Amino acid sequence: MRVAAEEKHVDTGLLIAILLLIHAAGAIIGFGPVFTFAILGPLAGRAGPQGGMALLEAMDAIEHKLILPVAIVVQPLSGLTLIFLAGYNVNFFSHYWLWIGITLYAIAFNLAVFGQRTRLTRMIAIAKAGPPTPEFIATAKKVAQTGPIITVLLVVIIILMVTKPGA
Repeated sequence: MRVAAEEKHVDTGLLIAILLLIHAAGAIIGFGPVFTFAILGPLAGRAGPQGGMALLEAMDAIEHKLILPVAIVVQPLSGLTLIFLAGYNVNFFSHYWLWIGITLYAIAFNLAVFGQRTRLTRMIAIAKAGPPTPEFIATAKKVAQTGPIITVLLVVIIILMVTKPGA
């Protein structure tokens, strides 16, 4: 007697909804604090040695303990899984909002991790050694120039991911 094998169909709708929630929460929790740096950075410069150091260290802790884990783990893994579950891997380059968003994310990630992160670490080390030096001031200026670029990139990425133009 032969038993017909039942075709197993997995409804991915609930899984996609959960992953979308994780991905959206990751964007809010992980990247929301980035917007405060535009306020905290200048405050650190005006707060005097002790207050300025405390603000720089707070920014460093937020980046290290909150932003980086989300940027390195949560967003890429949830996003990649969503791409395959939702079928965006099929004709991937026809979903220009997606690949442009991913490209902008890679640019923002590199600017933040290999630029801003190392600069902030250097600023903290210089500040701990004594009063601001020309190197500290130059580094702070570079941070102040690059920060808004990263913020704009994140806003564009969010707009692309939410509106999915052309989809």
